[in-house]
Amino acid sequence: MRVFVAGDSTAASYPAALAPQAGWGQALPLFLDVPVVNEAVPGASARSSVERLGMFQRIMDALAPGDLLLVCFGHNDGKHDQGRFAAPYGGYQDFLRRYLDGARARGATPVLVTSVERRLCGPEGTHGDHPGAMRALAEAEGVPLADLQAASLRRWRELGPEAAKELFLWLGPHPNYPEGSADDTHFTARGAVEAARLLVEAAGGLLPRAAGEPDPGQVEWAPAEPVWSVDARTGERRGRYGSTSPIEVGVACRRAEELLPRLEEAGPAGRAALLEAMAGALDERAGALAAAADAETALGTARLAGEITRTSGQLRLFAEVLREGSFLDARIDTADGTRPDLRRMNVPLGVTGVFSAGNFPFAFSVGGGDTASALAAGCPVVVKAHPLHPETSELTLAALREGARRAGFPAEVVQLVHGHEAGIALVRDARVKAVGFTGSIPGGRFLHDLAKSRPDPIPFYGELGSLNPLVVTPGAAARRAEEIAEGLVASVALGAGQFCVKPGLVLAPSGGGLVEAMARHVAALGPQVLLGDGIRERFEAGAADREAVAGLRVVATGQAGGGRRVAARLLAGPVSLLETSELLVEECFGPMAVVLTYDDEDELLHALAATPGNLTATLHCEPEEEKPAARITAVMRERAGRLVFDGYPTGVAVGWAQQHGGPYPATTEPASTSVGAASILRFLRPVVYQNCPRHLLPEALRDGNPWRLPRRVNGVLTPL
Repeated sequence: MRVFVAGDSTAASYPAALAPQAGWGQALPLFLDVPVVNEAVPGASARSSVERLGMFQRIMDALAPGDLLLVCFGHNDGKHDQGRFAAPYGGYQDFLRRYLDGARARGATPVLVTSVERRLCGPEGTHGDHPGAMRALAEAEGVPLADLQAASLRRWRELGPEAAKELFLWLGPHPNYPEGSADDTHFTARGAVEAARLLVEAAGGLLPRAAGEPDPGQVEWAPAEPVWSVDARTGERRGRYGSTSPIEVGVACRRAEELLPRLEEAGPAGRAALLEAMAGALDERAGALAAAADAETALGTARLAGEITRTSGQLRLFAEVLREGSFLDARIDTADGTRPDLRRMNVPLGVTGVFSAGNFPFAFSVGGGDTASALAAGCPVVVKAHPLHPETSELTLAALREGARRAGFPAEVVQLVHGHEAGIALVRDARVKAVGFTGSIPGGRFLHDLAKSRPDPIPFYGELGSLNPLVVTPGAAARRAEEIAEGLVASVALGAGQFCVKPGLVLAPSGGGLVEAMARHVAALGPQVLLGDGIRERFEAGAADREAVAGLRVVATGQAGGGRRVAARLLAGPVSLLETSELLVEECFGPMAVVLTYDDEDELLHALAATPGNLTATLHCEPEEEKPAARITAVMRERAGRLVFDGYPTGVAVGWAQQHGGPYPATTEPASTSVGAASILRFLRPVVYQNCPRHLLPEALRDGNPWRLPRRVNGVLTPL
């Protein structure tokens, strides 16, 4: 026999990082001499446990004859959010009946358990009609009932409000709760044991009691799995960080949701001050941040210092965006007798999940562009740290939180989680309304599909992979092959070839001398340290696979370093190889480029059209090649979001006009950008106020334009 628990946060089991919080399901094993399988999830209702959380199915898949199932919902069933509401004598009973029918069909015994009461519960309790509806269902279905609501109501009233505080999560400053806690719903270990005791007593002889008297000190919290900070150059472990459990992710998302009104009430000016304070805190800590990131990524302190400057600059750019105001896209059509008064503006989308990138530990990570643009839009952020730089992530978070405090905001406007399971839980959490991601195609596609398969699908702004083709025309090769080769190899090798805009495929004219010129520069490259073991292994495997392609030859190899260092590669072959190998249109992350040579313009255009969606496409041509350049540019535009001319795609300027996105697989949302002022639009949605009373209008839409915004009134753009 096993005892299964279906329930909410009052029954859930909590990890060590949230101790001393505990649920009665976590304490229940102390009272029983049979195993307890606790599937309770914070925030669950009877409805969401079936429709959204997968709890019902997990339990049904595991139940066996002779098991006992405790079904306890009621805390969240009256809430009109996140798909949790169900009328007491309607949907609530229907979803409970699903558990009853499922358990009985599997030979298990279901027991209905009314919800435990809150500390301040009054004479009638705090769960409305839901306990009564459960009691009525138990009688109608002939199933056992453990009336925990009635038992806890009596017990808390006996103790009185002050004495009962010792059972609930009322804490002063604590390592896991630095600002303390005043929680009338959730328990400490002592409270969880007391609630479990009340349940066992209410269940009578249904539950097999264990011998002995339970001790709150025996409650167990799940330890966090380690995430290690690793020295990228030596492989030595530098520090340990705990993975974030799904329950902790839920707590973070709930706190983020609570802060939505605070960010919106601050208005553009208040959020601008927040971003500037965060930028200042990053700049103040630049030395320590760069040192930690260099140890974890081997990208070099000089490059990382520049990246920190770029990151603080992004935050300041969005402060400018907020003060300028056009991001709100305020539009007003006044009533004219044939149409109503319509006033439209953008509003925050909601809590935003952000996945850090491995190759940019600042600009595309905890304090990077996704976080900056989401905060600017008014969306609290929960960041999934990249496993390659957990220490850098924590230090960056500390800087952002210091900036938030200076600006008068709660520190939790940005929160951080660690671990693979935490990332999945973040995408699944119903409070998260959008996700920003920078990473691999397999990882990004998995999370994209997860986001789109939710009961309420959400936008997933993923930057996944990009080949970034670079075209050299015959005229450009004839006049400046050496110059192009030098700049091109520098671009390929920048950051050990770990830039998302690295030109990985070069299309060059046969016999133009570019391959030979590039080979000389590649041969001079020193050994490269990649970000981590997995990236190095994938690079070596990818290089070996391409070297095995018939007709593709290795024309140059950089200096070998051995150990954890890799040598750069330059491969070349005819453009006809695109007809036989799909590898050549796939990104290989690291210091390698493939040059494919063409004989005529049609062959070039055919090859360029065979490339997938890209972040960038680059053209080197001469003025007299105007006609072929126009044809090439037209194909490039179909394949990329940024077109570069007579330059190199590495180095993404942050400004008002930048576009960092492109057709799939470069990004999952080609109409968006993850860099530049327009990236704020990802985390906004439009709302129209029709014939709205003037006192209910947001300030951005009120007559007189109190915020001095650029607005379009009756089709005419009005200046400030």
